[in-house]
Amino acid sequence: MILIYADESGTHDPKGVEPHSQYPIIAGFAAKKSVWDKFDISWKAVLAKYDAPYFHGRELTAARVAVLQNKPKTKELSKNPYYEGKWSFEKMELFRLALTKVAAYGNKIPIAGGIDMNVFNQFKHTFTEQDPYKYCMFHFFEIYHKETKLQWGNFKSDVSFFFDQNPKKEWRNAVFEVFGACQKKDPRMCGPYFDDKDVLAPLQAADLLAYRMRQLLEDAKNGKLKLTDLDNILLRNLWESAMIKFPHLKSRIKRFLK
Repeated sequence: MILIYADESGTHDPKGVEPHSQYPIIAGFAAKKSVWDKFDISWKAVLAKYDAPYFHGRELTAARVAVLQNKPKTKELSKNPYYEGKWSFEKMELFRLALTKVAAYGNKIPIAGGIDMNVFNQFKHTFTEQDPYKYCMFHFFEIYHKETKLQWGNFKSDVSFFFDQNPKKEWRNAVFEVFGACQKKDPRMCGPYFDDKDVLAPLQAADLLAYRMRQLLEDAKNGKLKLTDLDNILLRNLWESAMIKFPHLKSRIKRFLK
């Protein structure tokens, strides 16, 4: 059985006007159940080591910025599990690095789909569907088909999709609608299922990937893209996929990963 855990980032403003909403993305990892079982043990071990209840990319970033800029304590920061008097900047970085290594380890396929809201808004008058997030979802499922076929061939096992719980009814309905349309073409697809990210560790790994992918998209569009060693760890399996797709670039990609 293949299990795919996915989360979204930048989906808080369908007009793409508010900060960090210009490049909405859905991202996560596909892996066999046996891989996820091992992952779960390792991920929870890191959380226990750092005395963290869970991983949330948005909250960790907010805490990092607050510490670096010496921001005064606010009501929101007081609820942040990475800020309240226990976490130094160095601890946050080591925590993120440890979780990144766990997320990237093993035979997991990173999957990400997203859109550029500026481009979508420019041409949406020509589209039948006016919901940008549905286009984002369709792209995610399209990438799922391409990446899994590339690395695993035409496998026949079921593929279960898990998403983070979302309080917005419109979002859940959109997921069901797009999923149903894609499922008609691929009967292996099961779900979609929704679960609590605070509890389900693989959804936290999806959060890690989705949040960072959106940041990288923003940086790339702003001419500030700079991949870090942490990015190379997180996206290593994506580079492996690139070497399969573009064998003539294999040596160049390998040098880049060193």
